[in-house]
Amino acid sequence: MSDTFSSAAAPPDRFTRPIAAMLSYSVAAMIVGQSCLFTVLPPIGRQVGLVDYQIGLIMSVHGLFMLFTGPIAGALSEKRGRRRILVAGSALYAISILSFGLIIDSALNGLVAGTALVVSLVASRAVFAMGAGAVMPGSMALAADLSSRENRLKAMALLGGSISAGAMIGPSFAAVFTGLGPSAPFYLIAAFGLGGAVVARFVLPEPKPTVLQGPTGASANLWFARPGIIALGNAVYLIGCYGIYSILGFMFQDRFTLSTEDAAQVMGFSLMGSAATNVLTQTFIVRKLKIGPATMLVIAIPLTAIGFLTMDVSGTIPLVILGMMINAVGQAIANSAFATALSLSAGPTVQGRIAGMSTSAQAVAFLVGPASSAAIYQANPDWPFFIGSALVLAALITAWFAPAKPSDRDPSSREETVVR
Repeated sequence: MSDTFSSAAAPPDRFTRPIAAMLSYSVAAMIVGQSCLFTVLPPIGRQVGLVDYQIGLIMSVHGLFMLFTGPIAGALSEKRGRRRILVAGSALYAISILSFGLIIDSALNGLVAGTALVVSLVASRAVFAMGAGAVMPGSMALAADLSSRENRLKAMALLGGSISAGAMIGPSFAAVFTGLGPSAPFYLIAAFGLGGAVVARFVLPEPKPTVLQGPTGASANLWFARPGIIALGNAVYLIGCYGIYSILGFMFQDRFTLSTEDAAQVMGFSLMGSAATNVLTQTFIVRKLKIGPATMLVIAIPLTAIGFLTMDVSGTIPLVILGMMINAVGQAIANSAFATALSLSAGPTVQGRIAGMSTSAQAVAFLVGPASSAAIYQANPDWPFFIGSALVLAALITAWFAPAKPSDRDPSSREETVVR
């Protein structure tokens, strides 16, 4: 039999604590690998003979693969199941992290260098992108499936907090375990990722698919409706954010004349402080907010820009970290607002594709942000901060299209049937 409801009448919450914990772990473990790489690659890359633009390329190239993998994985999750896509993605990124560590070891031992090294690292990042491009849509769509519209912000804030927790744990892995060898953190992360994939297979549910009554043309035009505008604004915002954070390792090393080891440690602990601020903001502020995504964006985006400008003008490491913490508060609120606005902008039958759009926004940012910022940094160390601030402020236009409150109904939504 089937139960029928409209997208305005949200389903009851089934987002239980065990499900929330497993989704959080899956997302955090994937982000740990990403943030660890951001921490150690700039100084180690220089050590093995890579120039700055090559390091930026390695950081950003996986965005090209995520750009296509995210929407495909989101659409497949509606046909093959959210859990299946998430588990496959977790296994894939864990394997890529393992290979990345092996390549780094080979480079440090003189077994691979030059073009072969760059190609090997780029290939490893491409595999990582395919895995991450499946984990994010699977997690976001499953969270949307199991939460009501009124509690969607809490579900998305939880995933946002998981991203921030991963961003905090990754640098700690780099700071603590690089003493065992530059590749040691990657081997540990790969083990945790593979273990999480096995556990997720048995813990996460597989919701039955939703079937739209009537024509489905509206869902095919998501990129040309309100969801597409929100996704575009999210991409512009993230380009500014990812670009800045990808060159912070260079900035610390150059501005404060640090050695490779000192730069990695300072960068790691700075990112830990920033991520901790983000997690605390998600936990104690965002999840308790009673305002809608539009108002959240108006508050958060200027804070993000203020943080960037504070980093740029600071002449001491503590002041740079202060700027990173201000920025972290802005990002915590803005990222949850973007994810919630996207999810609420369409009905339950297209949440997989909506999650894929969110992943595409991140992919575009990864593709454009790090590589362009690294090149701009070489021309002038101040320019990335000015350009990044301008980009995030330009994303303010998105607030006009974001839902004012969780109960706002997308005008294109229609009655849907949940098949049980």
